Amino acid sequence: MAIVTRKFRDDFETWAAEQITCGNFTETDMAEFKDLLRRDLMPGPDQLREGLTFINTTGIEVPATIDDCEQRRQLWADYFAAEAAAIRARGRA
Repeated sequence: MAIVTRKFRDDFETWAAEQITCGNFTETDMAEFKDLLRRDLMPGPDQLREGLTFINTTGIEVPATIDDCEQRRQLWADYFAAEAAAIRARGRA
């Protein structure tokens, strides 16, 4: 089971509520996304990005997989933190 911090959960919930309010996600879409996120945060090899590649800044194609679950978790945590901070800042404006 994926374990996240309270900050991660709060940031995610702020982001999720905004996505639903703006119409980017339906409640059903968000439930599916939560399931996908839970699977992505599970220990083990990256199955979400398996077989995908990207071209880095030097023009070399590299695998997109992130097999370190802690690194995947940190990536999501950083994303939700930045998004939630922007949402909260707009709420104060």
